[in-house]
Amino acid sequence: MKLKIKQLKFDLPDNAMTSYCQEMASHTEKIRELAKRSGTGSDRFKLAFRQFLGVLESSGNVADSLKKSIDVRALAIALKTSAASGIRLDDRLFRKIDSLRERPSSLLVESIFSHYLNQYDQLDDLKAVETWLKKSRRTRGELDQNTAHILSGDGPKWLAEGSHEQQVDFDVHVEQVGLGSYMSGRFLATAKNIYYLETLRNLKPGENHEILHEVQKPAVYESRYTENFLLGHEVLKILISKADTSQISDHWMNVIMAIAGDPRVSKRNERYIRWWSKVPHLINKVHGWLSRLDLKLFLKALKDFSDQPGKDELRRMYPSRKRFLEGLLEQELVTRTRLFLTYEAESYVKRHYKTEHLPSYSMVEGTGAKPLIHVSLSGVHIVEGTHSCKFWVYDKLTDSAAVFNYNKARFTYRNLTAGLNERMILEQNKGCRAAIQHNGQWQVKAAIALKEAGVDIDASTLLTPADYRTYKYSGYL
Repeated sequence: MKLKIKQLKFDLPDNAMTSYCQEMASHTEKIRELAKRSGTGSDRFKLAFRQFLGVLESSGNVADSLKKSIDVRALAIALKTSAASGIRLDDRLFRKIDSLRERPSSLLVESIFSHYLNQYDQLDDLKAVETWLKKSRRTRGELDQNTAHILSGDGPKWLAEGSHEQQVDFDVHVEQVGLGSYMSGRFLATAKNIYYLETLRNLKPGENHEILHEVQKPAVYESRYTENFLLGHEVLKILISKADTSQISDHWMNVIMAIAGDPRVSKRNERYIRWWSKVPHLINKVHGWLSRLDLKLFLKALKDFSDQPGKDELRRMYPSRKRFLEGLLEQELVTRTRLFLTYEAESYVKRHYKTEHLPSYSMVEGTGAKPLIHVSLSGVHIVEGTHSCKFWVYDKLTDSAAVFNYNKARFTYRNLTAGLNERMILEQNKGCRAAIQHNGQWQVKAAIALKEAGVDIDASTLLTPADYRTYKYSGYL
């Protein structure tokens, strides 16, 4: 079917664009006049600008290249170009500028201010730039209250918090403080990231929210928050402080792991130094959550092995192992854990978890390697493994025990089982309290060993009803 549409006729006069062209010509002439007045259109300036760029390309020693006022003008223009990335703004350069111009031009101040907002936390000497800009604005009579806050050292934080306090949209507040012409750049990006924090503060413990995905981006959590802390430090403080001591949601734990990783690593670890060393009071609370995560991953690996063909015996033992270890967690007896995986187990967990959300773990290598977990119970220690590994119980371990060596990432199976027992015999004249085979009523033997070691267990949560009756008849309550 064809549609009949009437042809639309209109006439465009020959001079329809005349007024627009005249207006553009007028603006173009004004720009030319401004260029002349700023001195950037003269041959003398063009020569100075070329020389400035030449010095920048050859040596980068900008301060030594400033001889006259025209060179300072070349610097101001260069800061508006791609050459700005090679210009280092520091005390030495500012002292040279001040020696040539006691009262800096508006062009120079604006160029440096714009560069400051654009680069912000990527500047080599942020404090020097802020100090010079405040002094120069004050000299020119242009240091208003908002600008003073912007250049205070915590400008983005002031801007973000001001938006929440005044209950106005972030972009509206940006206009209110005079930054509407600078909507891009690191300063406003950092402020917007800080603006996210108020949303985090208002979340209920464990609540899922799209903001949790935003703050896992390195560009967000690595942005500056205050002079001494990154935004990620504040995110850690908010989530860890708000979460319940005994448990934390996967959504929140994923954020913590993505930002800071596992604190149970060497204190020389680069990530530990950057994040956890700045918030050490939060670490103990995280240890409890990570113990649950370690145990969850260990049991998942054990379940995966037990589900494979021909693993009937392992499959039969799985429920009792799961009940026993989870029972220790439920009684809040576990103070710390460490996970050791084989390459096969590592492959399994990586198929089900993002790498950045996994806790720290070490590898078990060599002949007969099996996944293991070390569990600390206020001084008493357990080493438990999959397959036919024994359930090892120690009253005490020395500091040299392999399970405490966080500077080492790979161990043999023997290092962590029979070898660990032999080392303790040599070092403290006492090996393990028990090395229990997983057969018969092994759970009863394990519960008795822990009770005799001084662990205040409630065996009813660790054992099946039948095993608990055996435990009671043995004289343990």
